[in-house]
Amino acid sequence: MNKETIKDRLDRLEFRLQTLIEGSAARLYANELGNNDLSHQLIGAMQKGIKSDTDGNFIAPNTYMISVNPHQFKLFTENDDSTAILINSLEQFSTEANVIFLSEPMIHFRSDPDIPVSECQVDALIEQHELAHTSDVGHTTIETSSAIPTDAYLILNGTDMIPLKEIVVNIGRRPDNHIVTDDKRVSRIHAQLRAIKKRYVIFDLNSTGGTFVNNSRIGQAILTPGDVISLAGYPLLYGQEETAIGSTQRYSPHQD
Repeated sequence: MNKETIKDRLDRLEFRLQTLIEGSAARLYANELGNNDLSHQLIGAMQKGIKSDTDGNFIAPNTYMISVNPHQFKLFTENDDSTAILINSLEQFSTEANVIFLSEPMIHFRSDPDIPVSECQVDALIEQHELAHTSDVGHTTIETSSAIPTDAYLILNGTDMIPLKEIVVNIGRRPDNHIVTDDKRVSRIHAQLRAIKKRYVIFDLNSTGGTFVNNSRIGQAILTPGDVISLAGYPLLYGQEETAIGSTQRYSPHQD
């Protein structure tokens, strides 16, 4: 896939990001910062910063600096929800756009008196400590395969063993997830595993019933062999072993 293709995909989904921001952050941004301008700026910054890896995945910037007028800066930084809302919107958007964050995205606000009121400027980067060599989209130089834990797996519902061989693994009821279950307690896009520095990190994707690790509700957590995961009551067990167990497969409780 070339640079133009990923650009077209992001352009097509820009309205979706705008909708996510408007839906979750209207009370914060109404009459202060144009939602359309913010989503447009975020998409533009993401496009410029996207890199490709050796497996053909697209890696999105994980750090975003939003420069705003001092008036908006004071309002946003005084509200603890503003950053969390934008991060949640970016994570949902990345799942739909099929791009990867190497770590949970971070958003920082910066006060700039040269930015007009109700406008913003967004700069984005992939934090260099997460990468080896990088290039623009269309080249394959990011070494992500080495980040995947050796012989990791999930046991679903106490019976089905699923090997984990990908840097990102989406779990939910929607058919295009990597691991699919039709358990009604699980959201359509419920959780995501990301391989970071040979550890899998699990992220809750704003699910309805929540994601739990060892009985504690989490937004994200580094997994250790033996950890018990619950997706709104649907059980999974995370493990690693010396003997590989085959290639990653999709799972449905009723598959043959």
